[in-house]
Order: sequence, then C-alpha cells, then structure tokens
Amino acid sequence: MVTPPATVVNPVAIIMQRQLITKGRCKLLPHSIIEDLLNNEEFDINTRNNEATLSPHQKLSLEESLLILNFINFPGKISPKKTKCVENLNKAIRDYYHYWTIDNQCVTKNAAIGLPHLEILTKKYFLHKMQSLYDELRINIFKYVITPSSLVVANREWFAISQDPHAKAEWLINKYGKAHALFHAVRLRNFMTDNVVQALIARDAIISRYFVQRLLMHFGTIDEKLTKQKIEYNVHNVNNRSPWKKSWASNLTIPVFTNLITKCYEILNDNELAAKGNDMELFHFLSAGPLTIYHAPQRLYQNLVDIKDLILNRKFVPFPPRKKPIYEDTIEFIQLIQDRAQEDYPPKDGYENSRQLNVIARAILIYPDLVIMWKEIGYYEICSDLNELVMQGALLILFPPTPPINWVCPNVDTVIKRLKQLIDLGFQLNDIVMEDALHIFEHRLDRFGDILMDSFHRIHKRSISSIASSCIIQAIKPERNHRKTDLLEFLISKIDGQPEKALNDALEHYNVGFNYDNNSIKSVKIRSSSVHSNVYYWILKKYGSNSEITQKCFEDILESRIWIDLKLQETPGIEIPDHLTKCAFNSICSIYLEFCNERIPFKANHLSYLKLVENEEIIKPCFELSLPILFGLELNSKLPYDINYECNRPDINNYQNNNSKRKYNDMDEQLDRNEWIKSLELYNNQITVNSIVITSSFKNNFKIFWERIKSSRILEINNDEISSKRSKQ
Repeated sequence: MVTPPATVVNPVAIIMQRQLITKGRCKLLPHSIIEDLLNNEEFDINTRNNEATLSPHQKLSLEESLLILNFINFPGKISPKKTKCVENLNKAIRDYYHYWTIDNQCVTKNAAIGLPHLEILTKKYFLHKMQSLYDELRINIFKYVITPSSLVVANREWFAISQDPHAKAEWLINKYGKAHALFHAVRLRNFMTDNVVQALIARDAIISRYFVQRLLMHFGTIDEKLTKQKIEYNVHNVNNRSPWKKSWASNLTIPVFTNLITKCYEILNDNELAAKGNDMELFHFLSAGPLTIYHAPQRLYQNLVDIKDLILNRKFVPFPPRKKPIYEDTIEFIQLIQDRAQEDYPPKDGYENSRQLNVIARAILIYPDLVIMWKEIGYYEICSDLNELVMQGALLILFPPTPPINWVCPNVDTVIKRLKQLIDLGFQLNDIVMEDALHIFEHRLDRFGDILMDSFHRIHKRSISSIASSCIIQAIKPERNHRKTDLLEFLISKIDGQPEKALNDALEHYNVGFNYDNNSIKSVKIRSSSVHSNVYYWILKKYGSNSEITQKCFEDILESRIWIDLKLQETPGIEIPDHLTKCAFNSICSIYLEFCNERIPFKANHLSYLKLVENEEIIKPCFELSLPILFGLELNSKLPYDINYECNRPDINNYQNNNSKRKYNDMDEQLDRNEWIKSLELYNNQITVNSIVITSSFKNNFKIFWERIKSSRILEINNDEISSKRSKQ
C-alpha cells in the first residue's frame, strides 16, 4: 500500500485553483502541484468548449460552479464569517469522499493526493468522480451557501438542486436552526411547498402550538375596502402605512397551510389544540410578568409545572428577533424606528418584538433551567437570540436603577458568580454586552465602573486595557448621540499606553475618513457622518487640531459637508438634501465650523474636493484661515465663525485651551508647505488655461489667495521667515 504524502491538499481547492491558473487570474498553490495538474493530459477543462450545441450556462462544469460559490457568493474582503462558510463547504466535500472505497490497484506513479480519512486517491479517479458528483454532495454544498441565488444561476443542475425540497430543508435548518426553520420557510414567500414541510418535519424542525396560533392570525390577505374605510374614518388610529403591509404568512397556499395545521395536531397529539390562544401571552402570565422582578419568583415557581408542559409538550418557542437595522441619518430610518416602536402585537412581519423577548429573558433570569428545557426540544438558538437581553438584565438586577432599601452593592465575586452561571448555560459576555452594560451605568460609573471592569477582566482573563479598547469600538457607534462623554472618558482612562491608537482603530472600524473620490461622491445617495458628530467634537477638544485622529475626523466631516453642498446644487431651492434628517444636516454643518474655529489645518489633497463646492462657508476657512496660517500671512477672517445651526454639544471638562493653537513644532511644516505650493501652482496653471472644472466660488477664492501669495513673495522667501511670521499669529 502506498503511503499518502505528508502535505494534505484540499481537492476542491486544487480544482478551483487549477481553473484560476489556466485563466491567468491567480497563482496560489505550490509550483509542484500546479505543474503536476497542468501536465495532466487526461484532464482538459477546455474540451467542453467544443460542445457547440450547449448554451453557455449548460457549459459550466461543477468545478466552475464551485468557483462561482467561492468568488461570487463571498465577494469583497475576507471575513471570519466568509472563511467559516468556505471551511464548512470543504468539510462537506471531505465528508462525502470519506465514504468512497478506493481501489489500491488504481495507484500510479506521482498520482497520489493525500486526504483526511482516505488512504490513496489517484488523480484520474478523483477527476472522474468530480465530474459525476451525486446530488447528495450538491445538497451538502448548497446548504452552506449564504444566498442561494448566486449559485442557482450557475447552471441547470444547481437550479434543480435549489428546487429540491431536501436541499431547501437542509439550507433552512443550517441557516436558521430547527426552532425557526418553519417560520422562515413561510416568510420567504414561494419557498414553502408540501414537500418542504415533509422534509423539515423529517429533520426534526420544531412545529409548536404557538407557531400555529401565529399562523392563524396572519394567514390570508387583507380586505382592502375595509382598510380604506378604517383609514378614512381614523378607526382605532389606523396607520396609513401598516395596513397595506403584507403579513409574513399572507402568501402561503391553502394546501400548505392545511398541511401545517394537520401536522401540528398529529405531532403534538392534541385533538383539542388551543389554536385560538396565544402561548406567548400565556407564558407572560405563568412567569408572573405583571409582577415586579422581586415578587415574580414565587409565582413563577408555583406555575412551573404548567411552564414545563408549555415548553416540553406544546413545544413553545418564541419567534426569532429581528436583525437590528443598519443606522442611517435618514428620514426613512427614523420612520422605521418609530413604526416599530408603535407597532401592534403581533407584528405583521412575524418577528418577535423586544417587549415579548424581554418576557422570556426575565423568566430565564428568575429560573435559568428554562434554557435547558428549550435546548431539550431543539431550541439551541435560545442563548444567541436573547444574549444581550439576559446578560444586561442580570446586571440590572445586581445594580438596580432604583435600589430597594435593603439593597447592598455587590462585590466583584458576586458579579462573577452570576455571570458565570449564565455563561455556563451558553450565554456570552462579548464586547457588545460589556459596552452596553457600561453605557447603561454611564451616570454611575464612578460607583460601579471599576467593579464591572474587574469582573470582565477576571472572567475573560484579558487585561482591563484590552477590554476598554474593544469597548471603545462599540461606544462610538453612530446611533449614540453622546450628549454625555462620561463613558468615553472612563474607557480612555483604562487604556494603558496609547489611547489615541485605540481610538484610531475604533474610527477605522467605522471607515471614518475619505470614502469616495471627487467623482464618486457625486452619485452617493447618502453621505452622513460615519459616527456621531459629538464624538468628533470630543476628540477635537481632547486631543487638539493637530492630532492624527482629529485629522481623520475632519476628513470625514469635510466629505459629508461637501456631499450636502453637491446635493443642494443638484436641486436648487431646497434647504436640506432629500432623505437626510434635519438633525443630521445641522450636526454636519455645525461640526465643520467647530473644527474650523479650532484652526484645523487643511491638506493639499482637500483641493480636489473643495473645487466642487459652491458654498463659501465651506471654502473660506481654507483660503482665509488655514492657508494664511500655514504661510505666515495676516488673517482676513474674524474668528470664531458664527454657528447658526442648532446642535447640542457635550461639555468637555478637561478641555485645554492650548490645544487650539497650531503646534507647528510637531509638524513637518516645510514638507506641508512645499506640497501646498505644488498643488496651488498646478491649479493656477489649470485655471489659467481653463482646463479644469471648478465652481465660481472656488475660482474666486483661489484667485484672491494666489494674488496674496504672489504679492507677499512667499514663493521666494525661506522657511525660517515664514515660521517666524506664523509664530506671532
């Protein structure tokens, strides 16, 4: 028997890389493997091009379908999530090959490829098998795809797999879990068929009495005439948008609907199924929801038998929580949040809202063994669905907002014991939970901050400085208004060495800075601040105008401010760009002037953006303030600039006045000035021959400053003279 080579090479990687290499796209495998594959005359992927009768989609081989999966389904930068999906794909293929029986007589010289769980596999045999993979392998591949549509278009074979009920069931369970698979199958409109129902049930997808109750509430279409009449007469304050919104089960066909109801009766073995009830409401009362957290435990323990019956026998599982929407400073986002805050229960989109999920979280905090019951019936997502609510709730019970008379402040050991109890059940003390906890207690950090940080440190076995650096990223997320900066100051105080580096990493996480060039910015639908402008204000006041992170913030502000001006130029007569909220508009315009008042230095590359601007409020700080300071000229502008935009800024206690003065000793001033001179000369030449597209405002301000430079002989005098003049300003 021939011994496999020591280096294990993934078979899918070999085939995919071989195609990429032959097409000249990349060269990732070792040269020995590349040459061995390319010299194999028995395998030629180009031979299929001679099949003229086939359509382009039919010509795609399985190997190229896998290529599409890896390079189309996972575009952009590599992330841990994408890497995990590729690993799962490779694992599925390796598991399939594990069942092959390899004939040792097929082994030929230099033909062996080592694989886990395999002894020997010849290239000829391997490549032959790759051309004829069975549907079982395709289904194993399909279930790990994030969005199946990118793979479905590969060829007819993959399209057929996408219509296979077993493939659909595998994909649903792998993506959403057994507890939520049926809900998402119904929610995805035409995804559900009788065969998919059968396949999901065969794979132990949970069908609960609560699922049927919610299904009955939202099955079918609305009566449009009745809805119009209700809106006309404002019956029960009917919202003009929500009545027309289709429910999650409105498109379900009658046969599938009937099948689901029947299956529920059969599986739960309950001929008197309370289909017109509401198990979420029942759980709320059984867990003593109407009582305070201090009086609820006794009532919950009294109802424990009924709660166990509801979970273990009626398979009660809450519907999944919604994904948090990505924050935007848009009217549409604000409207979405308002609609969700005012929505009726149960919501039409089917997702469980936060009020109901809080009922479940509170019950778990009173009786943690409920988690074990849910996992017993297959609801393993209970911890991920409720992680933040449970962990935050535990800390709020330990540190109540309004402590009772006999309350005693818990020490670090008490906090650790409580959190570890929940961690052992499957909950996680991640960066989001830790930062949210600190944010909740922002006004009491002087009392509880050190207790929390010491507890996090001992649980994670990470330094407090490392935890604070991670929390900074969550602390500056754009949805926070930061009218108080206590949390930011607290976290910075816990970072050893270089807090500015931690802040810089956090700003990079949110892509703070220039994100578009002077052409692409014109077509952007929305360009608001990457994080809240109060964070920029705090950084400006704390670290001064010459700090690297302050410059990064100004680039972000400048791009947002210029985007506003471009949109106003496109639609004359409007005061605020479409979609942007008034609050965001005021915030961007005011923070721009705040930075200018602190004499933030403009850079030479800013000219490519400023040339697009018509509003002199944006242009003048560069030509009347920043450049005169740089070249030692007299200032023509009176500072500070008036800020006529309504915006609440936080009080910065440790603001030092000397931060506002430009510290040219810390700058490479000669390099900065030489770069500006080159840019100014270039723009002057282009303006002279009329070979550049600029606004009239930019042109006028540029010419005025250029004349000042020429008349003051700045281009002729040495740097020492300029520095001497500037130091007197």
